[in-house]
Amino acid sequence: MVHFELDEREARDMRTALSIRLVGMREELVHTDNREYREYLKTAIERLEGVLRRLDAILAGLTSRP
Repeated sequence: MVHFELDEREARDMRTALSIRLVGMREELVHTDNREYREYLKTAIERLEGVLRRLDAILAGLTSRP
């Protein structure tokens, strides 16, 4: 497992960058005819969506703090 620290601004920027990348990957998935590449993209998208959900949960926790 890999751990690293981000301040809140960096985490929000990371969330934005990851969201943009996922949009591009989904677009690429729709247009590829290569079955192996398509499977790779599906797996990578699922994995990165999980990272995005975790990052969203962390950021939501920061926002709800007093």
